[in-house]
This record gives sequence, C-alpha cells and structure tokens, in this order.
Amino acid sequence: MNREFTEKLLEMTARKQPFAVATVISVRGSASAKPGAKAIIDGGGRNVFGWVGGGCAETLVREEALVALEDRKTRIVTADLDDEVLGVGMPCGGLMDVYIEPVFPQPRLIIAGQNKLAQNLVLHAQLLGFAVTVHAPQAERADFPAAEQVLAAPYGEIEATADSFVVVATQHEGDREALGRALTAEAGYIALVANRSNAQRVFDRLRKDGFPEELFARVHTPAGLDLGGRGPEEISLSIVAEMLAFGREADCRPLRESKGRGGAALPAPPAMDNGPGALLIVGHGRIAEELARLGVLLGRQVTVNSPGALPEDFPSAARLVTGDLDFSAMQVTPETSVVIATQHKGDHLSMKAALRGQARYIGLIASQKRSGLVLDYLAEEGARQDALDAVYAPAGLDLGGVTPAEIALSVMSQILALNHGASGESMRRIKSVGAVTEAAGCKGLFD
Repeated sequence: MNREFTEKLLEMTARKQPFAVATVISVRGSASAKPGAKAIIDGGGRNVFGWVGGGCAETLVREEALVALEDRKTRIVTADLDDEVLGVGMPCGGLMDVYIEPVFPQPRLIIAGQNKLAQNLVLHAQLLGFAVTVHAPQAERADFPAAEQVLAAPYGEIEATADSFVVVATQHEGDREALGRALTAEAGYIALVANRSNAQRVFDRLRKDGFPEELFARVHTPAGLDLGGRGPEEISLSIVAEMLAFGREADCRPLRESKGRGGAALPAPPAMDNGPGALLIVGHGRIAEELARLGVLLGRQVTVNSPGALPEDFPSAARLVTGDLDFSAMQVTPETSVVIATQHKGDHLSMKAALRGQARYIGLIASQKRSGLVLDYLAEEGARQDALDAVYAPAGLDLGGVTPAEIALSVMSQILALNHGASGESMRRIKSVGAVTEAAGCKGLFD
C-alpha cells in the first residue's frame, strides 16, 4: 500500500493538477477504516486511489476534499457513522476523524533575461519552491544551476500560461518581445524590470503592435516591493516578495500592525549608508535556517545564537554561537538586526539582550498571543514602554507567508525596508507608469 500510494502520489503530482489526500487520523467505535488509511481525491471530486471507509464515509470525504481545494486550506472533518439522519447517510457505527490536505502544482516562474538579476531571481524563487525556467537567447545552464529549465531561445518564443509568473528582466534587449508574449498568454503575474520612462517606451511600442490599453495595467512595473533594494541580490528579493504577496492576496503591511497590538506605524530609522549591517538570528529551527540562507545571499554578516544550532543546518558563512545558554553573551549594536525565532525557548531573555544593545531592528517570530505575553512580561520586568513599542511582534511584512522560507522572506523584506528607509509597498503603486489594477484570477497562484 505504501509503495502504491507513493507511486500514485508521484503520478498525480506529475499531472500538475490539484488533488487532495485524505488520511484517517482516529476512529472511535466500529468504523471499518483504520487510522492511517488514505485516499487520493482528484480535482473533480473522484476517489482515484485508496479507501477511507465504504459508502458511509466516502461521499463526505469527497465533498470535503472539494471544499479544501476551493479554500486552499487543510481541514479535519468528523464522519458520524452512527447518525443516519444527521450523519453521513447510513448507520455503520462509530466516529472517524479524517485529515484532508489539498495539494497544488508547483508554481512556475519564467525569467526572461540572462544577467545577474536573473541569476539571483532563480536563487530566491527556488528557496520558495518555484519551478524556474530561464529563457534568453544566450542562456547557459552553467549560469543557472538551480533552475529547473534553461532555454536558449529568442524572447518571442516564451511559452507562458494563465497560472505562470513571468519576470521580464532583459535589460531592454527583449522587453517588447517577452512582455508581449506574457500579455498574450494572460499570465497570472507579469513584472517588467524597468524604470518608468523605459516601461512607457515598451508600452508605446506594444500599443502600436495592437495590444489593448487595459492590458498594461496588469504589469507590475517598476517590479517588486519598495524595499530600497541596492544591487541584484536585494532587488531580486523585492520582486519575489511581491510575487508571494500577489499570489496570496496579501497587503504587505507590517504584521505588527495587522496581527499585533496595532497602533501607529513606526517611523523608519535613517537609511544605513555604511554597509548592510549584521544579522543576528536567535534560534535553530526551520525559520532560523531559512533566514540564515537569505542573509548570506544578501551579503549580511550572519550570526546564529542557539544552544542547539548544528553546522550542517546553516550556511558555512554563518557564525554559530552554541554555548550562550542564557543569551547573556549576545553581541548587539545599534547596527544589528535581531530576529528572535527560538520557538519560545528564551524569547524574553534574548529580547532583553537585544533591547540592551539598542538593536536597529528587533523582530519576534511568534503568534499574536505569544507576542503579547512576551511584551507584557518584559514590561512587568521594567523594560521601557517606548522600547517595547518599537519591537516588531509578530515580525515581518504580511506577504501571506506560511512555510518557513516564506516567513523568513517576509522578515528579511521588513529588515531591508527599514535599513533603507523604504515603505515596503508595491513599487508600481508608488511609481506606476499608469493606472493600476489587480489581475483577475490571481488568488492561489502561489501555494
């Protein structure tokens, strides 16, 4: 069963169509299915593999699988097999809890370009789970080892679909051709890396080619969020951050405002002109690992302070501190950005050290409730209220992040914006070439 299930799972994934996996997680009474029983439900609601009970349960599970696919969220449902009126249709006996997980195709990113920005876009997008295709006339596999596909072909041959993300970064060598192909395919997300004057020139040429005016409002240009990006590493991160927020229909506001205690937005500190500054990560879980990878990609001096940090889990460029059990030896200066991701094992101790060192940025990765508890405790311990009010808790921008890599991206985006005195908003909203509209059908492009 396990081998057959895995083979069917791989087959369904290869089809690049959504489906759901149903797993029996508990049984009470005389239900026929056992814990661990699995079924695969396709996008049409058909049970294409496995068994989680007979007619008593199958109809319910199939219906709930369709709901999970529509909501794009996991769910646990209870089948009441005793109740022939209010339950699932016939009195088989017992109760059964079923965990239903929707599975979606890997999001696809097409990058038109073969420059440093394109190379960095591949790295950042790959961390978020994108299947990346690089398309450029002289593109070479050796320059894009992390890409799934590298196509050395004219920009006018790009093959996008309605669920593709397309970033045109040709340095004006093929903007018209690549953007025209993306617009013709009505790709879900389209970004053009260009300033306003260059973007306007491309639009004018496409108007002459017969493209209707309303299509241009769908193009994200200038591309990315306003993070003050300097260099291809930071600019590429700002574009990937916008892609995530777009696909998740998130508003990019600081999570501190939308899911914290609210209040007025904090003023941005003066932009840093003396280098990128140090990144101190407290903790050793998956989010800490992804933060360290992003920090190294962006050229930060990364230190990970955690008793349980293992060298094999972090980039070789990151410095590990493992003997500081009470976080009393944390080296924090006003140029340090501190991210606390301890999974609640010493939040208050590490935050005290960050506050003492007057860290430029202090972010706590925690739920709204946990954030409030930590801040209240420190207030009772005598911490200054104005200092606590400057803590980003929860940390990050609202990009709709769910996975560790996505959460790390949201935090790093916030750090960049603060370091550079930027707004964190969509660049096209503050520097748009023309009218801005959201593309239809963007929901769920990234899952």
